[in-house]
Amino acid sequence: MNNYKLTSGFRIIGLPLLLVGCGLNPQSADIGLNETLPEAKTTIYQRAINKLGLMTEIYSNEPVKIMAKEVFDNTGTSVATSGEIPRDITEMVKSTLNGIGGNVLYIPYEPEFMLNTAQTGYSGYEDKILPQVILSGGITEFDRGLVTQGDSFDVDIEVKEYGLNFTDQNKSSLASVTLDFNMIDFKTFTGIPRIQAINGIKLHKATKEDSIGFTIKSVTFGAKGEIKKVQGRHAAVRLLVQLNMIQLIGRYQKLPYWRLIPGVEPDDVVIDQVLADYYSFTRSEQIAKVQELLYLHGFSVQPTGQMDGATQSALQNFVQKHNLPGTDLNQELYLALYENVPLNHATRQLRKNLKGQGSFHYAAHEPMTYSPPAPAPAPQTFIDASPTPGSLSLRTNKSEYRIGEPMQIDFTVSEPMYVRIVLINSEGKIDTVFPNIYQPDNYCLPGKTYSIPSPGADFTIDVSGPTGTDKLRAIASKNPIPAEALYFTNDGQFDESRIAANSVKAALDYVIR
Repeated sequence: MNNYKLTSGFRIIGLPLLLVGCGLNPQSADIGLNETLPEAKTTIYQRAINKLGLMTEIYSNEPVKIMAKEVFDNTGTSVATSGEIPRDITEMVKSTLNGIGGNVLYIPYEPEFMLNTAQTGYSGYEDKILPQVILSGGITEFDRGLVTQGDSFDVDIEVKEYGLNFTDQNKSSLASVTLDFNMIDFKTFTGIPRIQAINGIKLHKATKEDSIGFTIKSVTFGAKGEIKKVQGRHAAVRLLVQLNMIQLIGRYQKLPYWRLIPGVEPDDVVIDQVLADYYSFTRSEQIAKVQELLYLHGFSVQPTGQMDGATQSALQNFVQKHNLPGTDLNQELYLALYENVPLNHATRQLRKNLKGQGSFHYAAHEPMTYSPPAPAPAPQTFIDASPTPGSLSLRTNKSEYRIGEPMQIDFTVSEPMYVRIVLINSEGKIDTVFPNIYQPDNYCLPGKTYSIPSPGADFTIDVSGPTGTDKLRAIASKNPIPAEALYFTNDGQFDESRIAANSVKAALDYVIR
């Protein structure tokens, strides 16, 4: 047998040739990339945002017009950490508010743009809608390294010319971000008590490192792996923004928004407001509100303020379905009706039906707003009919209004009479202005001027777009006047052939520019 021995020099020269032969050319290094297509940004609160818009339409007829100020990182940490958290989250707030829809109308805060367009003649101020509330807030806390911990496992073995080394290391840390938001009344520039949101989120970061090495006759080779996972700071801030907007709109509109977020308890701020309204109502008003809620639950009742047979039957069915102790009208029953209104498109249509029947949804400290029609502008007209049994006079504080201006309606009677006043738009929709939930007694006496809203009332009538002419129609009689007894022609005038002859009427048109 022949024995061959390779010299060390030959082995050194042959190693590069072996590597090249195996295709390990450093100049040919390459790596593949996993290419992904753009995708819509969705979060765990997106469904709640969408449902919140529907909820605002079901629980209220009136829109909330909201403007957001610029929202920044008030801690200054975004600069010190080279953008670890966003410095400006205004766009996140904008997209969240605008994404709610329903009765939430977002109004941008762009003073420079508005001034420029007005100066160039592209747009004036007369068509702009003023906000009711201003949103103010920012990132108020960013605490890094709240908790930092780590552990490791090491193995190092040597046997003569052989060795083994293994290392496993784990590190983790915890940080926290908090956002504060407040609602400000645009008219008075004062904060709205308790309408605020303060929420935080915990942010996690973890690192894991593994390495293994072998030593054979003083030659060491091995492998090392490291992975680092960080919870997205910017994505976490977006979640906080969405949660804060849901809470703020829910509190301002008195909505049971906690139904939209699994695991969230009822909000005491909303419950307190709802109960405060409930106890401020008269008994007939409480019954009317219960009837309104029963109608939204799908029962065939009308908000008359009288505890009729249909209402009692509907209450009996409701308490059985929800395992309530009884049908007595109390706060527990009222809250159960309020919190469990079905959230679907059919219920939204029921709310629209209520509005079409002349019912207003009033809430304490909320403005009464409505959408006036848009026919061609016409001068103010006034008609005062005076047959027996007396006369009725109707007037507004102005003959022309701009959008956002408050309106006051005054009327007088010459004899004791029941009065009903309605607003008619160009589509023939009729809304009852008087009596209302704040002024339920429509039996009026002579020698007194009645105002809507009355002095010191907790609501206002704010004019909203589009521009055009509105029609106010008033009727008075010695006997009560139900809403279904009013008849009008297609152009909004009284249908004299169908209205009782022993009533008196007044009509007034005003212009919105």
